[in-house]
Amino acid sequence: TVYQITCEACSVGVRYQGEADRPLHYRIGEHLRAMKHPASHEGGAVGRHCASAHPGVAPGISVIMLDCERNAVGRGLSEALFVQGTRPELDDGAELDAVVECVPWIVAIPIAAP
Repeated sequence: TVYQITCEACSVGVRYQGEADRPLHYRIGEHLRAMKHPASHEGGAVGRHCASAHPGVAPGISVIMLDCERNAVGRGLSEALFVQGTRPELDDGAELDAVVECVPWIVAIPIAAP
């Protein structure tokens, strides 16, 4: 599953896109725990955002499913394409690099920013 989380507390709707190979509610639960206890989940972009932008508060989020892909490479590629196309604020774009590393015949095509 490829999904997008939007921070409802931010006026600009700060977004994060990710992928999960297990049921989406498990992954969202991890994000919610990271929002409540960011110190124990230091690697997560959503938890870091909440700790810096909303200290001491767990803001509301909205979640939408962008794609449902069971194959790991397909899921990674789908996430990478969504990230490249929409440029969510909490993503660094490393997803496409990881997919290209796994499947070297994929050529990254630059997508113009909206």
